[in-house]
Amino acid sequence: MSRHGIIALATIALLSPALAQNGDASRGQQDFRACAPWHSLEPDRNMTGPSLANLWGRKAGGLSSFDRYSDALKSSGIIWDDRALDGWLTDPERMVPDNEMPFQGIKDGRVRADLLAFLEGATKPGAPQQTSQQGGMGGMMGGGPDPNLKKLEPGNSGQIHQLLS
Repeated sequence: MSRHGIIALATIALLSPALAQNGDASRGQQDFRACAPWHSLEPDRNMTGPSLANLWGRKAGGLSSFDRYSDALKSSGIIWDDRALDGWLTDPERMVPDNEMPFQGIKDGRVRADLLAFLEGATKPGAPQQTSQQGGMGGMMGGGPDPNLKKLEPGNSGQIHQLLS
């Protein structure tokens, strides 16, 4: 990386606000419904994707109870925090090329901030279990079709909101 690239990244890191603190956790809980078919908030309850319990401060690809991480993610050196999760939710393939998450990202910064606000509280050790992922999922878990994240258009967060409606 060039010197200018390092300076730009450092500037962005210093100027970026704590994203989760700027989001609305109740809206984020609604947005999480699109993630719940693949990710649990319960410790070591892995689904297609790993449990998100105790996510903040965890090394990417480091949950020992989940054995399907890509080599790219395991070797990324990422530690999950607001900034890393925001980058991942924006464009996982750009952040970690050759990762195996079939998700093209959420381009709407407000939606990402809301989701991070919810996840920050819901994934902390001792956080109350979220009943919305167990059966209160409307069309997502109540018999309707699961959304196919591979078919979402890049940059169109409106499709995620349609899935959640």
